Amino acid sequence: MFETLDKLMLAGLGALTMTRERAEKLFDEYVSKGEAERDARSGFVREVMDNADRTRAEFQRLVADQVRQTVNNLHLATKDDLLRIELKLDQLLAKSTLEA
Repeated sequence: MFETLDKLMLAGLGALTMTRERAEKLFDEYVSKGEAERDARSGFVREVMDNADRTRAEFQRLVADQVRQTVNNLHLATKDDLLRIELKLDQLLAKSTLEA
C-alpha cells in the first residue's frame, strides 16, 4: 500500500510542478533537437497543461480516498457521534436538574 502511495506521490509531484513556462521550455528543447515543429507549440503546451491538470485532480482524489480509508480504519468518533453524546448529556443533565 505505501509503495503504491509513494509512486503516486512522485507522479503527482511531477504534475504539480509542471507550469506553462516549463512546458514551453520543454517544447523548445524538442524543437532544438528536431523532435517537434515550432508551429505546434501552443497545442503541445495546452496538451501538457491539460494532462498536468488531470494528473493533479487524480492525485488529489487518490490521496483523499487514502486518507478517508485510513481515518475510517481508526474507528474514531465522528462529529455526529459527539453531537449525539452531547445531546444525550444535555438531556440527562436537564432530567437530573428537574429531579433535584
